[in-house]
Order: sequence, then structure tokens, then C-alpha cells
Amino acid sequence: MALKYKLGVGLFLFVTPLVTSSLVVASPSLAATLAKSEATFKVNNFSHNPLGVETFTDTLTDTIATNGQVTTNANANASFTADPLNPPTFAENSSVSTANGAGKNYFGLAQSIAAIIGYDFLVGDQERFSFDFLADLNLKTSIENSQFERASAAGEISFQLYNTNERDNWILLDFFSISGKLKTPGGGDSFIANKSNSITTSKPLKDFLKKSYAGSEESATASVTGKYSRTFDSLTYLTLVEIKRNQAVVKTPESSGTFALLIFCLIGVGYRARNKVLASNLR
Repeated sequence: MALKYKLGVGLFLFVTPLVTSSLVVASPSLAATLAKSEATFKVNNFSHNPLGVETFTDTLTDTIATNGQVTTNANANASFTADPLNPPTFAENSSVSTANGAGKNYFGLAQSIAAIIGYDFLVGDQERFSFDFLADLNLKTSIENSQFERASAAGEISFQLYNTNERDNWILLDFFSISGKLKTPGGGDSFIANKSNSITTSKPLKDFLKKSYAGSEESATASVTGKYSRTFDSLTYLTLVEIKRNQAVVKTPESSGTFALLIFCLIGVGYRARNKVLASNLR
């Protein structure tokens, strides 16, 4: 039987329940904004099989327009196939958030999350645990009028490998992450990647990162191929946790106060509700 453990709250930074997307149409558009954040992750060639697997997906969208139009969309999916009698073990997930706006006064938000967890890979004394992975992260923003429009996109892909010999004391062994954010007009843009020593990539991490931060259109992309490999000097249970988060926002300056407060309240309610569900499922 698969062993399930309660994940730390810090893992889910903006987990929220599904809220259907909406469309509001008002006066003819004066200009247009776009924000998009998407990510995919694939992992295969596991040297060992997990005793149990888990997947999570969640989305949130919301739109408000008093003099304009705005659309948002968020999608997430995840799968983890692990059958010792029918190899190979394979996992993948994807997450995409998009927002478009036009007019004088609007706010659009899209958030998505996808996660996979492999519990209790049992690695023996002097055995090597390994797997291959591919991680893709793409961010894009564009506006037409820098005086009246704002667009932002943020995203992250990360995985962590834990020693879970003790159920209530997970020990972080290794990690990998790509994260970025774009804000148009410019200011506060970033795109970074980090990894621990047990992870090798086909070229230096910085060479995977491609970015353009200038003008009314900005982008950041990365497609990282890598391998995890580590030999253990005693029998060890390992748990692999991979998660991705994506967010897209479009707005006009007039919308920032009231609309942002409403979105903050929606996210807070959803976060508390989702944590209750997770706690009951993972006990």
C-alpha cells in the first residue's frame, strides 16, 4: 500500500479551487494587452519504481470590466504512470495561464498549478537512483499603450527529492528550479535557474535561458534537459515532488485598487478551502 504524507503548506503558494473563466464585453477596444505563462515537465527512465504516486491540478480565473473587455483562461493536467509489471515508469504535467484585455477599465487574472509526487522509491545500500527530465517554461507579455495598460506573467517549475525514512521528518536532498516574472511596462523582470550537484544538464543552466525585456513586448523561455543521479550508502526511501505554478494578469491603472482587493479576497478564501481538502486527502 502506498504511504502518503502530509505536504508542507509552503509547497502550495497559490493553490486555489477551480473557478470558471468569464468574459465581459463593453465598449469597443482602445488598445490590447496580453499575458501568458505556460510550463511543462516530463520525467522518465527511472531506475526504481515508487510505491505510490499522487497528482494535483488546480486553476483560478477571474475577470472584471467596467469599460472594456477581458478574457482569461487557465488549464492544468498531470499524470504519473508507475506499474512494476508494465514498465516504463513515466510522469508528466503541464500548466498554462493566459489573459487578454482591451478598453479603458478592466482586470483579468489567471492562475494554474500542476504537481506530481512519487512516494517511497526504495533504494538499497550502494544503489544508484536516477531519472531523466525535460522542463519547459515560457512567459510572454505585450501592451499597446504604456500609459494605460499593464501586463505581467510569472511562472515556476521545481522539483525536490526528499529522504523520507522518517514519516514526520522529511530531509531535502536535492533540488531543481526555473522561475521567472515579466512586468510590462518594464521593471522587476527576472529569469533564473538553480540546481543541486546531483543534477547534470546538457549545457550550463544559464545557456538555456533566453529572454527579451525591452519595449512593449517581453518574453522569457527555457527548455532544460537534465538527469538526476545519486548513489546511496544505506537503504533509503525517497520521495520526488515536482510542482509548477503559472500566473497571468492584465489590467489598467484605474482597476488596480478595487479589483486587486477583490482578487486578494477570492484567493484567500480559495487557499483556505484547498488546504482543508489537501489535509484530509493526505492523512
